[in-house]
Amino acid sequence: MENKIYDYVIIGTGIGGGTMVKLLAEKGKNIAIIEKGGDKHQDSNYLNKGLKLGLRTTTSIQLGGTSNLWHGVLSFLDPIDFKARSWIKKSGWPIQFEELVPFYRSISQLFGIKDFEYFFTENLPKELKDEIESIPFNREILDNKIFQQPLNVLNFKKIIQRLKSHKDISLFDNTTACRFEIENNKVKSLVIADSEGIKQIQGKKYILCAGTLENPRILLNSGIKNQNIGKYLMDHPMGNLCQVRFRKTQKAQLYSAKKYVPNIAIKSGLTFTTFLQEKEKLPNHCFYLRPSFSKGIDNKSERVKLSLLTFKDGKIKIKDILFVLRNINIALQILIYKLSYNATYKYADLFFVSEQTPNDKSFVKLSDTEVDEYGFPLAEVHWQVSEEDITSIEKCYHVLKEQGFSEEEYEFTHSFNDLDWANNFTSAAHHVGTCRMAENSTDGVVDKNLKSFDVDNLFICDGSVFPTGGNVNNGFTIAALAARLFDYLEIKK
Repeated sequence: MENKIYDYVIIGTGIGGGTMVKLLAEKGKNIAIIEKGGDKHQDSNYLNKGLKLGLRTTTSIQLGGTSNLWHGVLSFLDPIDFKARSWIKKSGWPIQFEELVPFYRSISQLFGIKDFEYFFTENLPKELKDEIESIPFNREILDNKIFQQPLNVLNFKKIIQRLKSHKDISLFDNTTACRFEIENNKVKSLVIADSEGIKQIQGKKYILCAGTLENPRILLNSGIKNQNIGKYLMDHPMGNLCQVRFRKTQKAQLYSAKKYVPNIAIKSGLTFTTFLQEKEKLPNHCFYLRPSFSKGIDNKSERVKLSLLTFKDGKIKIKDILFVLRNINIALQILIYKLSYNATYKYADLFFVSEQTPNDKSFVKLSDTEVDEYGFPLAEVHWQVSEEDITSIEKCYHVLKEQGFSEEEYEFTHSFNDLDWANNFTSAAHHVGTCRMAENSTDGVVDKNLKSFDVDNLFICDGSVFPTGGNVNNGFTIAALAARLFDYLEIKK
């Protein structure tokens, strides 16, 4: 065991851990960083026993974590996501949207956002408002949801690499966090392992940021007896729901992606209004009008597009490139996405990123049979999507067709059953849940300040603490929660 006692031991260097390292380092804190990976991507070694995720990879073990794979598209959760909804079991956060907004605002500068207020539709300049309003739909049923994408995507690997030579920071990369040694409701040390064997490291406070799939493994291997650890694994089941044909051709670039300044793109998705969600008892789904240049949706084509667009790990297959070169519609869709081209189009695919509701049959547990190279049980992932979640998507289709889009303006090119949503959706690589935030230990693993209910000097800060997942990637909210945790730790000291 090292004799040194750090102010903080931070496990994981993704968005949660990377943000915490940066903020604490700026305050001169003595930090030990534990990272399972190194400079290059490694696949996770969890055991998938649930639904197939449908993507090449959904996590990345390396410095910077999954921030190495994402495109940095930012938006925050909606106010309704934080509320207890009578039609969604286990919904409701112990904090509200208004409490998190100041932290979204402060952390947005780290990501390179210039105009935070543009996340709110009413604050957009006239040019962008006019584009939003050029697409006709029932605005009592649907709301615009704004996304911003700094094109110089923030990669937390670079932040860690810049900080690792700092005199107050010790980086332990290619090092596995195995379990916490706990005495009298406090972490006494963290057991870690690397090529030289097993050792221990000590800190005053520990912040676990290893991710939704890894955190339960570490906590359960530590013997922490909280019934919620590993439960309620969620993602954003996603895929095309249908296609519409406009009666009049459209040219609203904002609904695909528009560079409103040289280094930032902005776009609008669509969500159901709070009124409609309450009336129809729907989760908070989001969808995009993705320009298309031919009638019809091919699920094989969608899988190829996901392979080429979703990740930046360099693992592009030659056969996928050849497929695109032979398919002009797919090629045009990718070019519009990549280059923010202002195309005229007659068709739009309605691509859904859905909110998965909490489900205790979707979980992460320890394997009963498989162990890692150090003898500790591996994580077993059981991702499941409930029948209620599938049913809600069918309901959305009919609401859109009957109430959202007028027949005078649109024609639906498919029936709901034509696309077989239940067998073709994929993960969005937005894993959340498994260490949920709650008012008490009966309902969760951490309190509203991200402190463990069971261990006094242990905090958790990543997507695993989300009680519900909303409809956007979790990166911006994780960073905002990290900024809020930093604020809490600084006040509490």
